Formats: sequence, structure tokens, C-alpha cells
Amino acid sequence: MSRFRLPARVAPSPAAEEPGLQNSAARLRSSREVQSRILAERRAPEQGGNVEGVKTQLSDMTTVHLADPEFAGKREGESGQPQSSASPAECAASGLAKPRKEKLVVLFRLPLAAETQLEQIPGAGEVTPAYMLRAFAKEARAELRRLLAEDDLAPHVDEARRIFAMAASDMAVGEPMTVYAQSSAIRAMHAALDDPWLIEPRATIVGAFLAAIASQLIEARRVR
Repeated sequence: MSRFRLPARVAPSPAAEEPGLQNSAARLRSSREVQSRILAERRAPEQGGNVEGVKTQLSDMTTVHLADPEFAGKREGESGQPQSSASPAECAASGLAKPRKEKLVVLFRLPLAAETQLEQIPGAGEVTPAYMLRAFAKEARAELRRLLAEDDLAPHVDEARRIFAMAASDMAVGEPMTVYAQSSAIRAMHAALDDPWLIEPRATIVGAFLAAIASQLIEARRVR
């Protein structure tokens, strides 16, 4: 065992982790290199080696370490940080941004005539009317979530206008449910129902289109 006492290890400095303090980090590396050189010089006589050869080896190792691309020409704390090539504004302009969806709670109400048509759907005797209504409501919600603009609303506008103008006595008892719709589609729904200034509640407008979609699904499934 060596009779020389090993120097205390220098703890990493917090300055090495802060950008802009590369001088402190350089001094820290320099102190470690000096300690490594002193330790190698003390061990060389015991190992029968050449002190000058050890110094040359340490000098070469130091040069290679400082020439590493990770440290050369970079500030501490900036290496290995990927930079985005496109800003959020550029992504939105290029059409990469996802359409914004809004969450609404609407009252799902169908015309009384539409509920009577449930009996004419194949397999109606195997389930309850409430179960069938939930099934059609699920399909209508999926279709509502898909709508994006005025062109997508065109097949449902006439039925939505008819339902929107109906009296409450002509509508069945409703059930509140959560739906998702695109912001652009909601604005187009207001315009289609003669509400360009968005005066009517969004839940009322979207609920009319939800009922219109469900009514059309029921009409398409029933046996004539």
C-alpha cells in the first residue's frame, strides 16, 4: 500500500451546471487534472514507471478531453438540448395544428314522431326503447364530433331548423349528455339557424343538430 496520502476528491461545483459560468467549470476541470497529475507522479516510483512518460500521457488525455465537441465552442448546460425547427405559429399556418374541440352539456330531445318510429326498426322487440335511444345518441355524438365546417352541416341543416322551431310540447322528455364539437362547426351551426351573432345558447344550437342527426339515423334504419 502506498505510504502517500491520497488527496481529497474535489466535489463537483454547482457552477458547472449553470449556463454562462464556463470559466468556473474550466477551473474545476483544471484542478482535477492537477490532482490526477500529482497522484500519478507519486505512484510512478512505486510502479517502476517513468515520471516524464506519465506526464506526457496525462497531457495528451487532457488535450483530448478539452477538444471533445461536447465542450468545444459550447456554453455549459447547452449541450444535448434539441431545438425545434418550427414555431407554433408556423405549425398553425401550415395546417399542422389540431382543430379545437369544445365540450358542452346538451339536452338530447327528439320529436315525438321520431320516437314512435323506433318500433319500425328491425330488432326493436329485443331491446327497450331507452336502450335504442342511447344507441342512436352515441352514433349522433360521434357524427357531431366529426363535423368541421358549413359543408359538413349541409345534410343536417333542414332537420335541425325544423327541430329548433318545434314547440316543447312536440318534443319528448330529454336527457342531458356531454358532447364534443369543433369550434368552427359550432359557429357554422349558429349561422345555419339564423343566429350569426351567436345570441342563442350554444347548448341549444348544438342540441338541435344532435337531435337532427339522431332523427336522420332513425329514419334511415326503420323499415318502410
